[in-house]
Amino acid sequence: MKRIPFINKLLKSKNFSTKVYIYFSYKSAGDDFDPREKNYTYYNLNPVVIKAYVTELTPEKLAWKQIGLQEGGAKEVICDYKYAEWFRKANKIVIDDDEYSCYRRGVGNNATITKRPYNLMRVVLLKK
Repeated sequence: MKRIPFINKLLKSKNFSTKVYIYFSYKSAGDDFDPREKNYTYYNLNPVVIKAYVTELTPEKLAWKQIGLQEGGAKEVICDYKYAEWFRKANKIVIDDDEYSCYRRGVGNNATITKRPYNLMRVVLLKK
């Protein structure tokens, strides 16, 4: 797929990009583990930081553009498509000291990932 060099330059620029902290985790079974309940304990690892173009979405846009999303405080993240798997496997996502719901634990429409032209993607994350 084609890439546009000036878009990649804009995404990496300090003036237009925001740092997105993506936390992965590993699960372990404690002493109180029950195989029927599958009550694993998740431990967060050190964050991986990516630069992306982040905008605030108003509740009106969520209600009209993204059917089913009703809660306010959402962010739209536009970044390179190579980070799609990271957003799918993340345990915690932090942008500007606010925590957002993950795709992995998403119930309904808490997080959506949309592939865009020129090897980009659009991720909509709701605030926890």
